[in-house]
Amino acid sequence: MKYQIDQSGKIEQTNKNTVIAFSNGKQRAVLITRKVKRQIQENFRKRGFTKIFIYQLFSIGIYFLIKGFKHEETFIIDLEYPGKDKIIYEMLHELLSSHNKPDHEFRFAKIGNRPRAHYAAKNVFDGKKKAEKILTFEEVMKATKKADGRLRGCFSTLVGVQPRPIKKR
Repeated sequence: MKYQIDQSGKIEQTNKNTVIAFSNGKQRAVLITRKVKRQIQENFRKRGFTKIFIYQLFSIGIYFLIKGFKHEETFIIDLEYPGKDKIIYEMLHELLSSHNKPDHEFRFAKIGNRPRAHYAAKNVFDGKKKAEKILTFEEVMKATKKADGRLRGCFSTLVGVQPRPIKKR
């Protein structure tokens, strides 16, 4: 069975909430509040990963969206970040692997504004429906830390990102 995944409200827009949702008969949505996004952004900034937080948080949002699936499924992810699908793909696989979840198939494609996944995300974003899950800072950090060693290699090989040392004042 194929599920489409869409996002409403970009991760990098830290003044707005972000909703990541899937649809295919069933619908489910995960909400990442603007407060949590700013906390994660600050945490990543302190560690020297200023830009990577966008793709990491997007991957974590998808992980929390699909972690309840017990069997392998196919997910078509809307092309939210063109050219970054490889790093998102790797991050998702590392998160699933580190949490002993099934290894799903991920594809990236433009799904447009008509699919049910778009409306599932948009309705939560607009406040017409409630999200099934609201991510907390602690949950995001716990998921990141569990996969941290694997993700460090992912960061450096895929995007050439190296943490910069924090200067003491």
